[in-house]
Amino acid sequence: MNKFMESMEKYLLPIASKISNQKFLIALRDSFIGTMPVVMTGSIAILLNAFLVDVPGQFGNTSIPQTFSWLVDINNLIFKGSLAIVSLLFIYSLGVNIAKIYKTDTLSSGLISLSAFIISIGNTVSTKIKLPNADEQVLNGIFNGVKGILVDGNSLSVTAGNVLPINQINSRGYFTAMIIGFIASIIFCKVMNKNWTIKLPESVPPAIAKPFMSIIPGFLALYSIAILTYVFNRVTGELINDWIYKMLQMPLLGLSQNYFAVLILAVMIQLLWFFGIHGGNVMAPIMEGVFGVALLANMEAFQNGQPIPYLWTSVSFGSFVWYATLGLLIAIFLQSRNKHYREVAKLGIVPCIFNIGEPVMYGLPTVMNPILFIPKILAPALMVTVAYFATSFGLVAPVTQNVTWVMPPVLYGFFSTGFDWRAIVLSVVNLVIATLVYLPFVKMANKEEI
Repeated sequence: MNKFMESMEKYLLPIASKISNQKFLIALRDSFIGTMPVVMTGSIAILLNAFLVDVPGQFGNTSIPQTFSWLVDINNLIFKGSLAIVSLLFIYSLGVNIAKIYKTDTLSSGLISLSAFIISIGNTVSTKIKLPNADEQVLNGIFNGVKGILVDGNSLSVTAGNVLPINQINSRGYFTAMIIGFIASIIFCKVMNKNWTIKLPESVPPAIAKPFMSIIPGFLALYSIAILTYVFNRVTGELINDWIYKMLQMPLLGLSQNYFAVLILAVMIQLLWFFGIHGGNVMAPIMEGVFGVALLANMEAFQNGQPIPYLWTSVSFGSFVWYATLGLLIAIFLQSRNKHYREVAKLGIVPCIFNIGEPVMYGLPTVMNPILFIPKILAPALMVTVAYFATSFGLVAPVTQNVTWVMPPVLYGFFSTGFDWRAIVLSVVNLVIATLVYLPFVKMANKEEI
């Protein structure tokens, strides 16, 4: 065991340290975090609508949705201004955080990134309207020559120009926002730092001087994205956003739904935590950039009454896996005669109920504790396995709600699945699994003299 620990410290820690200190990954992580006030508000709106509409609907109750239709409408407005435009929120946040790296104007960088993203996504929206009782000849007679309307049998294909496509600025546009945001803001910041700017006299107030200094860098950044968008469209016949969604975002999200991908991520995060490294921070670009996007897509589908597209999301881990430490504390209360363990468990139980595990991790500790290494990895691995296949087999609804991370276990899963009572059963089963995995190792720790 000691040789294993030494080899892991030798090879794993330097890699994890480099990843956690990589400035662009930090900017990406902080950009996701920056959108949280708006995203969480939109999440609460969807959760309230689920409670007011979907839960009563399960029991055939229509009076509650009718009575609170005014609140449902308000929540729909909140959704429209939050999760429905989440890519716009994210790319502005990304531009701001890139500017912090280069120590330049954050406001201008955020606005340039936002503008660049709008440039890259196109400005037309197409939809198909079926008219089952209509005759093709009659439709041709009515709409012949009308711009933007094509007759196809008994259907109308309608195209509107000079509009902002809503399906490009929600979760579908996340990967494009990442790529375009990095390109535009880095060009802007590098040009700013080269001082290719309009110089104004020192007597000009900073509030006026800053925007003028940003004109040339902004011009170069936006024209770079516009030229890239134009050339890409001419060469491929596709929009950059559509191509990125098809060739990058969809395959990555598809791979993330594989059981082994979910298992490896859960194990890696716990392994990093064992060595005292914040696994969540190191893996945040994957957790939020892939599984977080899957969550947003699920939330949008739930709000619109569509089939839920993804099995596993970033919140699925919190709902059914990350409370394994609570199982450790239960095992300590049941079996431990180690005074230190029991004292730490008493002090750590309340924070742990709210998913704050640091007092136990560093107080017990579980960090660098050879006795607890195996259960620290094994318990989450078993929990993620049970939860994944329970969701896969339809025994529990997929996670469709973004719940605050301090939500206590059991309630966490219940709320995140849109009030699926079976999630309570799954949460309890996983808590029992964690407790049983930790029990023999807690007994082993009784032999320690502390």
